[in-house]
Amino acid sequence: MTRVIKAIYEKGVFRPLEKVSLPEKTEAEVIIKEKLIEENIEKLSKEVDEILKEVRIEEDPLEVLLEMRRRPWD
Repeated sequence: MTRVIKAIYEKGVFRPLEKVSLPEKTEAEVIIKEKLIEENIEKLSKEVDEILKEVRIEEDPLEVLLEMRRRPWD
C-alpha cells in the first residue's frame, strides 16, 4: 500500500506532520520532494505564461526558421 505522509526533518530525524498508525519498527521508504524547488518552478511558469500573453508573434515561426536556415553564416 502506498500513502503520502508529510513530514519535517529536524535534528537528523523525519517527523510526521500527521498521526501515523503503523506498528512499531515498520519499514518504509522516504521520498524527499523539496517544496522550494516546486514552488520556484510553479512561480516561474506563471511568470512565463504572463509574458507570453503579452508577446505577439506576427510572423509564422516556421517561415522565420526556414529564412534563418537560408542565410549564409560567417
